[in-house]
Amino acid sequence: MLASSTAALADTIHLKNGRSIVADSVREKSGRVEYDIGEDSYAIPKSSVERIETGVGVPTSGSATTAVNLAPPTLEVRSSDDDPSTEITPEVLDRLEKSGNTRALADALSMLAIREQKSGQPEDARMHLERALNLMPQNGNLSALYAWLLIQQQSASQAESYAEDAVRKEPQSGFSHKVLGLAYYDNDKIAQSVEEFKAAKQLLPRDTQVDYYLSTSMKQAKAEATFQSDASTHFNMRYEGDQASPRLRQQILDVLEQHFNDLVSSMGLLPRDPIVVVLYTNQTFFDVTQAPSWTAALNDGKLRIPIEGLTEVTPELSRVLKHELAHSFIKQATNGRCPVWLNEGYAQLVEPRSASQYRTQLARLFASGREAPLQVLEGSFIGYDSQHAAIAYVESLAYVEYIRDTYGVSRIGDMMRYLSEGESPEEALKSAIHDDYSQLQDEFVKHLGGAATSN
Repeated sequence: MLASSTAALADTIHLKNGRSIVADSVREKSGRVEYDIGEDSYAIPKSSVERIETGVGVPTSGSATTAVNLAPPTLEVRSSDDDPSTEITPEVLDRLEKSGNTRALADALSMLAIREQKSGQPEDARMHLERALNLMPQNGNLSALYAWLLIQQQSASQAESYAEDAVRKEPQSGFSHKVLGLAYYDNDKIAQSVEEFKAAKQLLPRDTQVDYYLSTSMKQAKAEATFQSDASTHFNMRYEGDQASPRLRQQILDVLEQHFNDLVSSMGLLPRDPIVVVLYTNQTFFDVTQAPSWTAALNDGKLRIPIEGLTEVTPELSRVLKHELAHSFIKQATNGRCPVWLNEGYAQLVEPRSASQYRTQLARLFASGREAPLQVLEGSFIGYDSQHAAIAYVESLAYVEYIRDTYGVSRIGDMMRYLSEGESPEEALKSAIHDDYSQLQDEFVKHLGGAATSN
């Protein structure tokens, strides 16, 4: 999943296999190199690293799905009797309730809701924040926080009214304007999102997230000013009027609905909001997304599809549509916590694609030590050139295909569930198939060796 990057300098990790990782920050700890991209943290063995350069490259923070990376405000319990660092437990909540300090209780419930959302307990998070709102219904900050929670849970249409309410109650809250801008953006109200991000910029002049959202929404608003709209049961489509014939648009919507029903059946999920699809000429696609030249399409919360020169849905376009649509389902299934290797591997698997034709080449790659470790494949592929990106996609597909064939497709679903509950990618893998990354790679290499021998 790809999108544009910010302009600040970052750190670059150069790996022994020739690849590199651009991150917002890097640190060494206990024989590992840990690095941050946006709000996500990853780790790789120090033995895989050749060198680290500080202050070079461009970080990819904010470059995946915009809604996922919106940080909540910093909160603390406002009570003279409680340390702000106190763990929010049922006993603490009971004590605050008995004290009669409504504001402190609402703040504690808000902190608990944020923690539960981050740890994969979305229903509990909503329950606690709803209780806080009932305690202080006129508090605009709580309305904004609830809108933030709904956006994280892929319910932007429901979030919009809470964010609008927050701005009415707290017009000088930059966070409220930022959340409302994002709700409008996710609901494809681009012009309104621009205005809210401009308001947020006035109130939060140093907020780099606001800078990113404002730049992104303004670029999209300019490029899509003359776009027209169409729709089907589960999709809202926008397109350049003279670039997509009525026949092509209808075919795309029909194929998307077929893929939607297939994914609902296979994954047992039903997306909460209509999915936005935007059709571009090739040039406009790359101007808006700033994606690498090897990108065939993009899902950043909206399905962005270049269709220049197409007059009908080809088999390849159908696969691209299903691949990008799968990312929306995976995001919901994992609460936005899916490592890229599983995300891209599963999306390719459902196209459907197979890595079987690449087994000999993969066996040679692993034998030479030039493969990308799974820890590396957790993070974005956006910094790769076309050759390394192709290898990363094939490795991801091959690993996911191996898990399916060896342990059953239900184990992939189990892993996504464990991810949604807050487990790290390696923890989720171990919970699902009882293998850590090292054990899975050893099994996979043996599998590749047997395949290469049989070929």
